[in-house]
Amino acid sequence: MLLNKFFHITAKMPAPDTPGFAIRLNPEHEIYNAHFPGHPVTPGVCQIQIVTELLALHLGEEVRLTDVKNVKFMAVVSPRETTDLSVQFTKIATNGDTCKITAILDDGGQIFSKMSMTYHVVRNHSDL
Repeated sequence: MLLNKFFHITAKMPAPDTPGFAIRLNPEHEIYNAHFPGHPVTPGVCQIQIVTELLALHLGEEVRLTDVKNVKFMAVVSPRETTDLSVQFTKIATNGDTCKITAILDDGGQIFSKMSMTYHVVRNHSDL
C-alpha cells in the first residue's frame, strides 16, 4: 500500500457518483531515490496504484485491477515541483463485482494523467 507512506489524503471531495481526493505526495519516499536519482519522477504504476487505493477507500471494499483500457500520461509528476494533486473520478460504474472507472490526476491547472480501468470488487473476501 502506498497510502500514508508514498502519499497522504489531505481532503475528500465527496460526491455520490464522482468522488475526488486531494492528496500530497511524499517527496522523501524511497521510490524517488531509484526513479530517478537526482531527477525524481512519480512512476506511472504508482499513479495507477494511487487511483486503485482511493477507489477501494471510496467503495469500502478491496479491489483488484483486471483491465487497463486506456492510460495517458500527459505530463511528468516531479515531487520537486508538484506535491499536491487532485484525483477526480469522472466515472464509477459498478455491475455486480465489476467496477469500471475513469479518473484524472491534476494539480488544478495541469492534467498529469487520465485513466480508464476495470476492477474486480472483492466482497467480504469470499473471492480470495
